Amino acid sequence: MDNNEILFSKAQAGDMEAFEIFMAAYEKLIYNAAYRMLSNSHDCEDIAQEVLIKVYKNISKCKNAASFKSWLLRIVHNTCIDEIRKRKNKATISLDKEPESDDGPMENQLLKDENTPETELIKKDINLQINKAIDNLPVDYRAVIILRDVNGLSYDEIAKITNVNLGTVKSRIARARSNLQKELKILLEQK
Repeated sequence: MDNNEILFSKAQAGDMEAFEIFMAAYEKLIYNAAYRMLSNSHDCEDIAQEVLIKVYKNISKCKNAASFKSWLLRIVHNTCIDEIRKRKNKATISLDKEPESDDGPMENQLLKDENTPETELIKKDINLQINKAIDNLPVDYRAVIILRDVNGLSYDEIAKITNVNLGTVKSRIARARSNLQKELKILLEQK
């Protein structure tokens, strides 16, 4: 049994210190998944806290450490969907603002190569356009694109997280990618 499984078992048994250590490895994942759904850093912080509370109260329902990431992302997904429903007719979010987290601009987390300032600027602009296009997708499409193409989850995991059948997941991903391609084309033509 590795250290992660030991921490998971202790967290399930109610050990708060083990829970805190175990969850520290998932804080960035929670924040980034919530940010991709909500595009607002203040909302993401609130969602992250809410998710941690839900996980703490329900961690005993998770089968094992191996399935924890999918289980956690389902909680993040559902919590974000609940938040989107609450604020559906409320304030709007600016698509012009550069996405940021506590670690700085999100696109810098996605770029791993050190390049010239010009290529960095081009990559930054491309990432900003992609983020805008993702934000313009309907929430069901945005969710599956984020879970598949950003978080790298399998179709089966996405089906469990979103609570829809596998065929629906595949068709939503196909439609989301098609819509994303159209959105990107529109955004790039506006430049």
